[in-house]
Amino acid sequence: MTKIRYLFVVGILIIPGLVSIPIHAGPALEPLTIADANIIDMIYQVNESLLYYYNTHLTAFGPRATGTENSMKASQYIYDEFHAMGLAVEYHNWTYQQFSDRNVVATLPGADPSSNATFIISAHHDTVSVSSGADDDASGVAAVLATAKILSQYTFQYTIRFITFSGEEKGLDGSYLYARDAYQREDNIVAVINLDTIGFANTTEGGRTLLFFYTERSKWIGDFAQTVSRLYKNQTNMSVDLWLGSSKSDQQSFVEYGFDAILMLEYDWRYSLENTPDDTTDRLNWTYLTKATKLCLAVVGELASTPIELQVIITKPYEGFFYFFNYPLSRLVFKNIGRVLGLRGTTVILGTANVNVNVTPYTDIKYIIFGIDGYIMYVRYGAAPQYEWKNLRYYSHIGRYDLEIYAYDTSGRVASDEMNYILI
Repeated sequence: MTKIRYLFVVGILIIPGLVSIPIHAGPALEPLTIADANIIDMIYQVNESLLYYYNTHLTAFGPRATGTENSMKASQYIYDEFHAMGLAVEYHNWTYQQFSDRNVVATLPGADPSSNATFIISAHHDTVSVSSGADDDASGVAAVLATAKILSQYTFQYTIRFITFSGEEKGLDGSYLYARDAYQREDNIVAVINLDTIGFANTTEGGRTLLFFYTERSKWIGDFAQTVSRLYKNQTNMSVDLWLGSSKSDQQSFVEYGFDAILMLEYDWRYSLENTPDDTTDRLNWTYLTKATKLCLAVVGELASTPIELQVIITKPYEGFFYFFNYPLSRLVFKNIGRVLGLRGTTVILGTANVNVNVTPYTDIKYIIFGIDGYIMYVRYGAAPQYEWKNLRYYSHIGRYDLEIYAYDTSGRVASDEMNYILI
């Protein structure tokens, strides 16, 4: 005879598998209500000449196809610029399929020694073989460099990483390998803002709007950006338009490995010029790129300054592994077909597996909800540094699922994390 467990949460009778989870939360951040004078000072330091300097120096290398000498020269230039800012900078070298190249990673350490939270702003410095990529994506790289130059003069509570990727035009290869390695290092990447083609506008609406592409798990970043755009409207004259979707740029690599990430894109997207010889600096709207960079800087600066009040992280099962019951046997490598099907970072489980969750801080936790595909499956009460749910397969048949964890504290705050997996 099958036993059915009935759970009570906040006075509501819950039958496992029948009650839906209403929200995707991300971490719980302290509410953002007023503009920060320091952020305003940073915004006013963004100027067109600085962005023009970075963009034209990068496009001067010509096409920067992954694995070519020009791509290496471009990454060396970016490395040198980060180093001149006094940032800790390194190459992230990678080889994947028939290509070898390198990403450039600069780090501004956070001032809070008790936190390993990290925020990333990124763009890609590679292009297709026929384009100098002034907009796609030297515009994003210029914004990353300008933001790094300004933010490096200040101190923030949490760590900020400034990254430019190679391999984006080959299938997001550079960012995929970076996100995979960051996950294996157990980096606490709270949010990624990826900039790709942010330098063109030719309509009134487009000239004052940035698109933020998000997946459900990352919507909180878009909501945060909208709040920032309203607080700093007088300084940036920009608004944020949120679009639900998985536009294929480097932020997707982070989403596939369980990190929250979002794409920032120009509103008047020039698809007819993308990846062509006509993507040149004279076609950019420098006023728009300047305003876009100001808003991006404000979002990153506020994220790195706003206290994280509650965070939940799924620690097991590991992302991107093959499990035999509760044992991770091997890391899965999905190449082109895996990328197309969205399998990168997916965990495959033969049998069953236990779920482990860390919550910070955990002292005021009221309960933890374990859910599958939006439905509550199991609830744990009380405060503990780690929570476990055994026999994941007990509630699932063969197929692909989303595992969702929600942590509620006694103050009413909620944070969430999720991962996708396949049961066989």
